[in-house]
Amino acid sequence: MALLKQTCVAMVVLSWGSAAIAGSCLPPAPPWMPAVSDDVRAYADLLRRDAETYFTDVERYFRCLDQERREVFEQARAVSGDYARVLEILDGVRK
Repeated sequence: MALLKQTCVAMVVLSWGSAAIAGSCLPPAPPWMPAVSDDVRAYADLLRRDAETYFTDVERYFRCLDQERREVFEQARAVSGDYARVLEILDGVRK
């Protein structure tokens, strides 16, 4: 019974960790792009800089998501092993 309680505690702690992980990657806001050609010419340098910054931020965002996926995958693997042990214990109790 103590192992079951410890497993439940571990699962709660891991779920808190996954909530923290999930909130760490924030997608970048797209830059403003004017529709009027005079505005495009007037703000050309700013538009280029904003677009380049946006695409750099998008790459960083995708890398962050990839890292989160790897971390959560490893976490799910650990929980799966813990849960398999719980099921073995429960199966032994039934017999």
